[in-house]
Amino acid sequence: MIFSLSLVATLFSISSPPAGGPEPEPIAVPSPEQVQGEAESGAGPVPPPEQVQGAAESGAGPVPPPEQVQGAAESGAGPVPPPEQVQSAAESGAGAMPPPGQVQPRSNAKPPDPRARPSEGVYAVGSSGVAPLPPAPPPVPPSTIPRGSWRGDGWLSLRLHVVGPLYGEVPGRPTVISLGGGAEGGWRIRQWIAVGAGFARQPHEVYRDKIAEAPAVITRRGHLSTWDVAFLRLYAPVRGRIDPYLDVGGGVAFFDPARNQPILLGGTVRASIGIEAWVTRNTTLGIGGLYRANFVDDSIGHAWQATLDLGLHW
Repeated sequence: MIFSLSLVATLFSISSPPAGGPEPEPIAVPSPEQVQGEAESGAGPVPPPEQVQGAAESGAGPVPPPEQVQGAAESGAGPVPPPEQVQSAAESGAGAMPPPGQVQPRSNAKPPDPRARPSEGVYAVGSSGVAPLPPAPPPVPPSTIPRGSWRGDGWLSLRLHVVGPLYGEVPGRPTVISLGGGAEGGWRIRQWIAVGAGFARQPHEVYRDKIAEAPAVITRRGHLSTWDVAFLRLYAPVRGRIDPYLDVGGGVAFFDPARNQPILLGGTVRASIGIEAWVTRNTTLGIGGLYRANFVDDSIGHAWQATLDLGLHW
């Protein structure tokens, strides 16, 4: 008993402070504001997010912004807080989320290569990085676009025609249906108007002379040559490779009779209608019908012509 009492007295004397000595100072727990200030000034380590969050919930201090918590986590001062905690802190106004422009790209990221092969780079199938298209050019007024004269300005055509009588008096009117030929040339002033000149010759009459001394018949042919000094041709204002036209003109006529008579000089007028089809850039094929009135030796004769033309344009 005596030993037990002495042991208790000894322990009590050891744990008790000496009489008249200073009292031990209590250990003070720093507030979150103090810890935050020391962390920003570098005077002390940054407390982990759990301690700061607990202090905020207990009312001891505000919640630090997500940037500070993230910086502390990257420096190793504490673990990275979960996204829910950082998002709730940002929504409560304790900290702002970083703007998109503040996020820096990775230093090892390579820009897209427009010269890469189709199987790789920005042109790869399924690639997420697609080079943007260049801006569209400004619109151009249609009136400023130059138009080439693909029809040509001048032309020369070779003609094959069939001639027949209509009515009137001879020798102005032909007496036979005959095959003849000719040529035309002109200048196309505009797309819808042109001027030209033409020449044609064909049999106009047939004379059969019976010789009395011999049982034979001699056939002689008289020819009519027409020189159209000028004609005016109008084209229909249509697009495409078909050019319908209408022309009127006139000139002089030369009649060489089948009988032994001198050549007779007269006049002629014409009116025709037809179409030209462009087979190449400089070549056309045309068909048409022509009416002609001949004034020869005080007679007026009327005739028709069916024409086939091969034209060259330049």
